[in-house]
Amino acid sequence: MATVTTASRTDNVATLVLDDATGLVSGEHCHVYNVGNQLDGHHILLTVNLGTNTVTYSDNGDDVAAYSPANGILVEEITWIDADDVKVWLGIDSATANDTAFLEDYCVNAANDFCYRRRREAGYYDNPTVAPHADVKLGTVMYAAIQYRTRGSVDGYASFNDMGTVTPIGSLGQVLQLLGCGRPQIG
Repeated sequence: MATVTTASRTDNVATLVLDDATGLVSGEHCHVYNVGNQLDGHHILLTVNLGTNTVTYSDNGDDVAAYSPANGILVEEITWIDADDVKVWLGIDSATANDTAFLEDYCVNAANDFCYRRRREAGYYDNPTVAPHADVKLGTVMYAAIQYRTRGSVDGYASFNDMGTVTPIGSLGQVLQLLGCGRPQIG
């Protein structure tokens, strides 16, 4: 997340000067909030200049002179996996529109953010638009699938069987192993 210090729009290109553009890359999806002048919303970054902490994105509208928004922020969106990746892993399609929305809007977004954040905390600096390796992508897909399958359950996968289901053991451990997190460090 970065604070927007200056915003403007000229010839259908919005330009934001941020407090820190570190980690942002061209082609990345992001959300802009509280900037005003119809510059808010979901955008794909056209350019990122780390020297000046400036980003640009396409944005149709009237030209807007440079100004300083009071509470403007830019939040990067991690896009390592999508709902189709999770459906392949689950081996099923979503049953209802609500299931599809839950999978796309919650499970996939949460898995992308969680896995990216865990790797960042473990010392990795990954591109937010492409999973760095197949194992990381699989770990992210598995985490999203776990969230989808535990929907409405308190402590494990939901079941309608009289016997219930065994609480899955080791799922998160396997996800973290695929992500390369939680490994011993010497320091």
